[in-house]
Amino acid sequence: MRIQPLDPLMIRDGRPFDMTPGIKAHSLSDVSPSVLAGTIRTVLGKYSKDVNPIINGDRNIYRQLSSKKSKVVVRGPLYEKDGEIFYPVPQDVGFYHSTENKKLGVDIRRPVQLLEGEGFYGIGTNGLYENLLWLPMSKQVHKETSEAPAYMSATLMHQWLLDELSQEDWGRELKRWSEKQNGSHFIEKFPREERVHTAIDHTTYTAEDQKLFSTESIILPDGMSMLVAVDVSQSNIDWPRDLSLVHSLGGKRRLAHFSADNHETSAYWKCPESILNAVKEKTYIRMVLATPAYFSKGWLPGGFNEELVYENAWESGVNLRLLFACIPRWQPVSGWRYGEIPEDHSKENSAQKNEKTGREKPVRRLVPAGSVYFFEVTKGNAEDLVKLKWLASVSDENRRKSAFDHEDGFGLALWGVWEPSK
Repeated sequence: MRIQPLDPLMIRDGRPFDMTPGIKAHSLSDVSPSVLAGTIRTVLGKYSKDVNPIINGDRNIYRQLSSKKSKVVVRGPLYEKDGEIFYPVPQDVGFYHSTENKKLGVDIRRPVQLLEGEGFYGIGTNGLYENLLWLPMSKQVHKETSEAPAYMSATLMHQWLLDELSQEDWGRELKRWSEKQNGSHFIEKFPREERVHTAIDHTTYTAEDQKLFSTESIILPDGMSMLVAVDVSQSNIDWPRDLSLVHSLGGKRRLAHFSADNHETSAYWKCPESILNAVKEKTYIRMVLATPAYFSKGWLPGGFNEELVYENAWESGVNLRLLFACIPRWQPVSGWRYGEIPEDHSKENSAQKNEKTGREKPVRRLVPAGSVYFFEVTKGNAEDLVKLKWLASVSDENRRKSAFDHEDGFGLALWGVWEPSK
C-alpha cells in the first residue's frame, strides 16, 4: 500500500494536551508505525462489504469487524522518493564538523574486544555485563553535530551494510548533500509546521475568548510517500486491489491518499542478493532497526539471557551473542484507544460518549529507529536469519490480546556484516 500525505501530518507525542490556554500539541519527528497501522485497519474496515455498524447500530457486526481488523498485520512505513527508499541513518556512524576545514565528517564505530583487566563505563570488571560487552572504538575524537542527515538512501544503506563505505566515501556523499546537489543520498529531518487554533464553543459554534492553542506537524518532502506491507490472510478481509481513496491520518484529521500497490513496490521488501551472499557463514553480523522496536527487557531483546546469548534467535536456528549496541535515548510512544460504540448513536451526544469510552494508551519506551546491534554468530548460518527477518519485526511478542507492536510494524530490521576493530 502507498500513502501520499496531502497535508502536514500531526503525529502526537506522549506529552499532555488539555484545555489549558496557550498549550501546544507536539509532534514526533516521523510517522509512528502504530498510527499507520490503526489508520490502515480503519480504511480496510470501511472498505469491506460489511454493513456499516455505526449506521445500523448492530453491535455484533461491530465486534466481528473489529476482530477481523485486529488480525491485519502491518509493516512500515518505508519512505520512498523518486523511486528510492530512505532509511533512518544508523547509529554506528556519527557526524562532526572538522575543526580544520569546517566540513562535515563521519565517525565510524566498531566494537573491539577488551583485554584482561580493562573496563569501560561499567561494562568491564564491575559492570552488569562483566567481560561480555566489547568496547566501541572509533578513529576520530570529535564533538558530534546536530547538523547531520536523518535519512539515507537504500543504495547507500546496502553498501554500508556490506561494510563497503569508507570515511572518504561518506565525506564525498556528505559534500554533495551539503551543497544540495541533485541525486543526493541523504535527506534532512522533516521540517515542522506550527499552527495556532482557537477553541470552539459547541453550543454556539463560535470561537471562545482567550482559548488559543497551537499544534505542531511534520512536512514530508515533495514527492515523498510512505510504503506499507499489509497482510490480510488471517483477517478474512478481502484485499481491495483497486483501493484509491482520501482518508485522515494522524491528528486534526489531516488528509492523505491511500492506494493499493500490489506489484510495483514488492521488490522494496526483499533482501538484496548481495547482502544474502555476504552474510553466508559469516561470524559477525549486525542488525539495524528501520522502525522503532519494543523489547521486553528495555534496550535488550527478550530472547537474550544473562550471558547475552540468544539461542535459536527469532526461531531461525541461529545462535547469537551480543557484543555491543549503539542506541540513542529511548523514544516515548503512546496513543488513544476508543472503546465500543455507545448505545445512543445520536449526533447530540456522540462526542460526549466518545470522551467517556476513550482510553489513553500507556507510554511505552521504545528503542529508536537507526539503533544498531552487533552480534557474533555462534551456531547456524546467518543467511537463514537474514532471510527470515529482513524488514520483518524483531519486537517481542504482544503483551495484550489485541494487536500490538509485533503486528503494527514496530522493530523492522535490516541486516549486514561487520569486522571487529583492531
